[in-house]
Amino acid sequence: METRLAVRLKEPNPLFTRWLERWLREAERRQQKSQFKLRQALEALKCYPLPLYSGRDCAILRGFGGTLCQMIDEELRQHRVVNLLPPTATTSEQYEQQVQQVVRKVQEKQEEQAQKKKQREKKPRKPTKKDLQEMAAAEERERRVEMPPGSFEILLLVDIQETSGKNKRVLDQTRSYLESLGAQHEVRRLTIGDFLWIAKDPAGNELVLPYIVERKRMDDLASSIRDGRFHEQKHRLKQSGLKHVIYLVEDYGDNEQLGLPLDSLQQALANARVQNGVQVVRTENHFRSMAYLASMSRSLAQIFGQKTLHSVQDKAESCCLLTDSKLGLLKFRALYDDSAKNAQLTVREVFVQQLLQLHSLSLERAMAIVERYPTPRCLLDAYEECVEAKEARQLLARIPYGPLERPLGEKVSQCLHEFYTTQFR
Repeated sequence: METRLAVRLKEPNPLFTRWLERWLREAERRQQKSQFKLRQALEALKCYPLPLYSGRDCAILRGFGGTLCQMIDEELRQHRVVNLLPPTATTSEQYEQQVQQVVRKVQEKQEEQAQKKKQREKKPRKPTKKDLQEMAAAEERERRVEMPPGSFEILLLVDIQETSGKNKRVLDQTRSYLESLGAQHEVRRLTIGDFLWIAKDPAGNELVLPYIVERKRMDDLASSIRDGRFHEQKHRLKQSGLKHVIYLVEDYGDNEQLGLPLDSLQQALANARVQNGVQVVRTENHFRSMAYLASMSRSLAQIFGQKTLHSVQDKAESCCLLTDSKLGLLKFRALYDDSAKNAQLTVREVFVQQLLQLHSLSLERAMAIVERYPTPRCLLDAYEECVEAKEARQLLARIPYGPLERPLGEKVSQCLHEFYTTQFR
């Protein structure tokens, strides 16, 4: 790599400076008026960073009049005669020598730094605590785990938010209900879902069974639909890699004063069941919900207890039939890290989440749009290619979505066009 040097000499014009200092002392001794001009010229000469080769060159500086320039030229001629120097050799050669000295010093310093860098690279850097943790996590994810039949237990994991009520006066009865029903469980922080099941062996290895539960009360369901969380949660649950997604929905008293009409909530649950393949389970109250989870724990223990379980790294590899004697499951740690809300998202995933925040945009409609236009940039480019504004407004109207492949419609298409083409100021 080339290095650009900015060379600044400490004293670019030593001869001229020495002569001016001599003339200034004589003028001060004789108390001549020229001392003021000489002092001004000397200060300007010392501030000038480049070498000057004659009195004529000095004329560009403050304080150098015609007389002073002639005095310098005359002094310069005498100096060359005495020292037998060719014209212009006095200052230019000195300048070149000083430049070469600077270049050599810089090159020597660069070589010294390069040697030190090589020595540092040869010497292994002591890994930090964070490096060790990342290495251990990577090794843990790659390490293959296999659990023979009977060597593990099925454990229900409960999200920590399910064990403490929103109100300190009303403690959530989740844990006490599960204990009374004899369901083996453990409270942890889950990054996705409220409940899931793991197979745990004596060595501490944990594999996730392909079932995950999102528990909602009817009033919570209405709230999540209003603020858009319902569609986002469905999308995240489907992307988790667990094949069986269950919505456990509890009644809220007589299901009155929910914030949305009951018919709208029932339609949303029906859409989730039909269009998203989500299993919806309705219960009367909290205790009935915990009884359902305890029953699921017993059933899963019977189904998976006599099978050989092994770990897989890819979500696609976790696809298995319950009739198989050997099943591939994801590790809990991998699911936890990959499903974290703060995990790095692709532009496509962010685009889906952005669309879900818009009114009338369900997950099926958002996914249909993203299939055609994977990023907002692709959609904006498509708008720009439209010849007329009417064509752009109807660009998305005929995109099919859902199992029935219905078109998105002109209203949704116009709303999206207005949203993505309006400039906010």
